Amino acid sequence: MAKKKKKNGQLRQTQTGFLPFKLRPFDWAVIMAALVILFASLLAAGHPYKLDSADPYGFLIWFLLLLGHLPMEIIEFSAKLAGIEGATIENFTRNREALLLGICNLSVLAACWGIMRFYILKRYGSEPLRIAVIFLRLIFFWGVFQLLCFIAVKNWSDGKVNPLHRDLKKTEIRK
Repeated sequence: MAKKKKKNGQLRQTQTGFLPFKLRPFDWAVIMAALVILFASLLAAGHPYKLDSADPYGFLIWFLLLLGHLPMEIIEFSAKLAGIEGATIENFTRNREALLLGICNLSVLAACWGIMRFYILKRYGSEPLRIAVIFLRLIFFWGVFQLLCFIAVKNWSDGKVNPLHRDLKKTEIRK
């Protein structure tokens, strides 16, 4: 709760939380998007980075590639410019590409949050933040949809779901 102090006869509201600023809808949208990114990267961690096959973890990887592809390319390009031979991301993060994508996603999200929160808000007002909230909500709901697709395909491929029609059930081969 914020306390009210009197200063020069006027009531002034002070912040008593652990943050020096009030959380806006933009901040909550960033937090929600970050949670989905974190959850997706933890679920896909340790699974191969195979986008060419029908793997349930592909839903999570494709979602993580939404924001994380550009930083991964920058890392790859800077390693080539530095002359590090064979320094591909796949060599450093074998079967942990989802964690790297999650870190890249969260770093892009943190950079955008800082720029929007501390530069754009002061310079242009709150209208650009409203647009950013819409974009972040799109990312959040797309991530939730991809997580639900992952859960559905994972359950279906593990055999935990019965076919909806009796003709789709596996038939026994008679000898």
